Order: sequence, then C-alpha cells, then structure tokens
Amino acid sequence: MSTTVAPHVETYFALRTLESPGSPELAQWRLKIYPKLGGNLVLLKKLSQLFPSPGLLLRLLQGRAQESRIALVRIGETAERLAGAVHDFWRIAVAPYWSRIRAHVQAEQAALERMLAIGGVEHLLSHLGGGGHWSTPVLELPHEQDGDIRLDGRGLLLVPSLFLPQRQGHLLDMAGPQGHPLLLPTGPVSDPEAFWAEPEDDGQALAALVGTTRASALEALVVSRTTGELARRLGISGPGASQHTAVLRGAGLITTQRDRNTARHELTPLGRALLRDRGVSSAEETSGDWLRGPLPEPVPCR
Repeated sequence: MSTTVAPHVETYFALRTLESPGSPELAQWRLKIYPKLGGNLVLLKKLSQLFPSPGLLLRLLQGRAQESRIALVRIGETAERLAGAVHDFWRIAVAPYWSRIRAHVQAEQAALERMLAIGGVEHLLSHLGGGGHWSTPVLELPHEQDGDIRLDGRGLLLVPSLFLPQRQGHLLDMAGPQGHPLLLPTGPVSDPEAFWAEPEDDGQALAALVGTTRASALEALVVSRTTGELARRLGISGPGASQHTAVLRGAGLITTQRDRNTARHELTPLGRALLRDRGVSSAEETSGDWLRGPLPEPVPCR
C-alpha cells in the first residue's frame, strides 16, 4: 500500500481529460481551466495520444531522444516546447488545487487501509473501485490494452487517482528488481462545486508581504538553488537575484552556504512553514521539477 499521490501521474491523467468528457465531477474544473490554457489547449490534447503512459510522457519531457523524435515527427514540436506547455498546465490546472487533491486521495487511501484491516487482502481486492474483479489469484481490471502482468512476488501499490476515469483502473508496471506495479482505482469527489472553487489567492498575500519577485524566489527555493540558477528561474539578472536573496535571508526565510564563488540558497524552517500554510508540502510537487527529475523506467502494460 502507498499513501503517496504522484504529481506526474495525476497531471498525466488530468491531461487526458482534455480530449474526452471525463467524469461529471470534473465539469467545474474544466470550466475554470479551459479559458486559461489558451493556445496550449490544442497541443496538450495531443500528448496522451502520442504517449500512452505517464512514464513515456516524462521521458519526452526529460529530453529522451526516442520520445523527442516521436514528437517532432508526428506533431512537429520540440521537447522544450512541450515541457513548457505541461509546466503551464500544471501551474494552471493542478497546482492551485494540489492540497485538496492530496487530502482527497489520502482520505481514499485511508478507506482502503481500513478495508484491508477489516477483511484482509481478498476483501480489499474484491471491493476495489474502477470495475476490478478479484478471483484468487487473479485480479481483472478494465484497461485500454489487453494483456497479463505477473507480480512475481512484487507488492501491489494502491493509490486512488482523482483524474482517472470513474470506470477504469490503470496498472503501471515499473521495471527493475525493486519495481512495484501501481494500481490506480478511482475515488469520486463528494462536493465538486466546493472542491473546485477558486482557491484563495495566497500568492497575492505572500507577494504583499515580501514583494512579488521575492515571493517567486521563495517558492523557487523549495529546491536548493545557486544564485545563478535562481536568476535563470526568475528571469532576472544575477545581481538582482543576490539582492532578493539578501532580503529573504535578512528576514530569516532562507539560508545561504558559500563555496568559493558560488552561493547556494535554501529555505529555513520559517520559510518552509510560510509556504506550508499555502499547501506547499514538497519541493518536487510545488516547483514542477518532477518534469525533469529521475524516474524509474516504465514498461507499458501489454
């Protein structure tokens, strides 16, 4: 069992809802995000057609040669252009609701764990959502592709997915001796209108406190960065980044470690607490750096 909801997986399935109606519970979400996607909408709709799994999409976004060639040949777009579009999608369509998504998925996970504690593994598998059917020792799951996956002694990680279609499960087989297939049953939202209500604009409150650019710098530093990396991230000069980090350091929100001519900055507990109040709980989740980080090689279900 796993209590972790993966940002790249939820973002991938959120992207897939752009090309199909999806569940009625996502209607409020679609109404809010569609106008904000602008010219990226047509491009984003093509991604899940070209790359039929979260892992394959990430390989593209990480600049893997084979997937990048596929994108260039089929839709004439570079990996850099697609990565930018997915970053924008994450920022607009997923990140503002991420604390709610995490809470919802963790509540669904707790329900699965209670079911496991009460009735054991067979009871849990017999009552999974997503149209699954358990007949010892086989779990049948509706999927887009026919085929068998053998666990061969590996564990099964159960993670509910908010954006996965209601009557569909999804099984990802991760390669490697420690890899674990990931089963994603669905979990509906009880009050979609409230769930997808516009989040309070905590970003404006933070900007009013420390300034717009320094607020962006603080968010960027959920991942430790050098002054040069921060400057490139914010699109400002190196001296400008140094001035902003000096203010944040003076306020006790970041610390700076120097090694010769390089200064590396990271958040203090106070800085992390300030961001945590806004639903920020992970550097990877908040910054979108999961688009570039290492990932186990996926093996598509067949």
